[in-house]
Amino acid sequence: MNHPEIITVSNADGRLHVRFADTVRMEDLHRLFEDIRLQAVAAKVTDLLIDASAYTRPLTMIQRLQMVLAFVARLHSFRVAGVVSETTLDPQRLGETMARNRGANVKVFISVAEAVAWLDEVSAKRSRALAG
Repeated sequence: MNHPEIITVSNADGRLHVRFADTVRMEDLHRLFEDIRLQAVAAKVTDLLIDASAYTRPLTMIQRLQMVLAFVARLHSFRVAGVVSETTLDPQRLGETMARNRGANVKVFISVAEAVAWLDEVSAKRSRALAG
C-alpha cells in the first residue's frame, strides 16, 4: 500500500490502523479499500481502525452511498471502527446503518480513543466467549 492518501500507522495489537489524509477522493475508495483488505489479509488481522478524521468536507447522500458500497464490497468480513470528523459524521448514522444492513460489522466514531475502546471491548468479549 503505497498511496499518498493513506498512511498505515501500525498493525499491532491484532488490528490494522489506517489513516486517510484529507486529500482522499471518493472515486478512489474501491482501490483504497481493496488495498486495505489485502494488507489486513497479509497481516492476518480481523480488526481495522480506519481514521478518516482528516477529511472534513461534508458528504452528499450519493457520496455516502458510494462510500458504503465500496466499503462493504471490500471490507465486510472485518470488524471496522471508523473515525470521521464531526463535519463528516451524519448524526443519523445513515452510512453506518446502510453498511450494517449489508452485513458489515462497523461502528463510526469521532474519536480514535472511542474507536479503540470499542474494538478492545469486542475483542475482550470474543476472548471470554472462546475461553468459556
